[in-house]
Amino acid sequence: MFEPRNMENDIDKLPTAPEHPRIAPSDPHDIIAMVQQHIALMAGQMIEPILVLEQLTRICLQLRYVGQRNYKLVIHEYSQAVEVYPDNAYVHFSLGTIHQQLGNFDKAVNAYNLAFCESSLEVIARYNAARCLLNQGLPDDAIQQLSQALRKVRQNSTGTESLEDRIWAARPRKESGENGTPEKEILKLIEKAEERIKRQSQKQTLLPLKQTAPTQSTAEAPQEIPAIPSEGALSEDAPPSVQPDELRVHDDLAGMHVQRGFLDDALAELHVLTIIYLRRKQLREAGATIRRISRIYARVGDVEEALINLRHAADLMPGDVDLLREIVDYCLQLGMRKDATQYLMVIARHYFDHRQFNEAVAVLQLLITYDAKNYEAYDLLGQIYQLEGKFEQASGVYRRLARLHNESSIAWERQATLQELRTKKPE
Repeated sequence: MFEPRNMENDIDKLPTAPEHPRIAPSDPHDIIAMVQQHIALMAGQMIEPILVLEQLTRICLQLRYVGQRNYKLVIHEYSQAVEVYPDNAYVHFSLGTIHQQLGNFDKAVNAYNLAFCESSLEVIARYNAARCLLNQGLPDDAIQQLSQALRKVRQNSTGTESLEDRIWAARPRKESGENGTPEKEILKLIEKAEERIKRQSQKQTLLPLKQTAPTQSTAEAPQEIPAIPSEGALSEDAPPSVQPDELRVHDDLAGMHVQRGFLDDALAELHVLTIIYLRRKQLREAGATIRRISRIYARVGDVEEALINLRHAADLMPGDVDLLREIVDYCLQLGMRKDATQYLMVIARHYFDHRQFNEAVAVLQLLITYDAKNYEAYDLLGQIYQLEGKFEQASGVYRRLARLHNESSIAWERQATLQELRTKKPE
């Protein structure tokens, strides 16, 4: 993937990749400020439901782009708010939404249950709770929640747009779907839950057919891939007693469902498999399973979700260069150039630490084509050339670095050190 080239003559002619619009990763302080502002909106005497949900949507979107790094901080803020405002349904709903996005489905359902009492939130709280229950493999319970939500929608139907309709439109959700009316989306999810019940009853029948060729040539795009809970989110639970055969069954069923194009069911099996691995502290196996989830997303063209899941996998599989390369590819497809360069830097440092200098140079050269002023990349590239005794190339890199960042003294210090080494170098 990364081929080194000679930079001695063209170090000053590096191209700059075109800019692409993107959402920047959130800074922990920024996201906490957003959450605190959100809590203030919910704590006022006059709560504006639409504003509350729009702010929650922004928070969820920011969190989706930073993996799990800031989830603990956000959950801590909302948990404290729950203690201060125990009767505030909006706070409970917000906490449930964050837990759902993280994959803590039990906690999400508990939080949503406490939001049912607020009439304006009841429909979306029951709908979200049903999604969590469906992701947990509890379609019967999901249908119960959806039936009550549907009853509420039909009772309040006036034929014109109501507050509940606007709340439904403002709720946090995936950009790629769930854009229909409340009744339409609820009925769609009920149908999905009923189909899941049918397939659950067929599992033992289908498993022996694992080697059978697929009967469905066109894969159905998944409606929603369950979020992956963090390792910390599972630490409170005692590890379940799982037999090796159970792992194999989930693995086999996932593969079989993918072959047949039943991607929702494949993802449900992979989600269960991931949770089992996390509870058993088999982090690399969990990461590899999440990577399979990512590839299913990529298969149906949902690169954004593929990237989000792949970042989860990278948290569990540090040092996996192939996985990091996949992340770089997805970032570039989405126009997320800054993120791509950050991951390229991680790859370059990995190669540098393992003294794979040729590979590191190739990665750094690629990085610089996307960020022609990247300080770290030039500095590390100069160090590599210096370690290899390529003093002329190192000097060219440091000169470039000094011009780009003339306020920094490091480039000049590197040049001085390099000059000393060149002086001492035997002729």
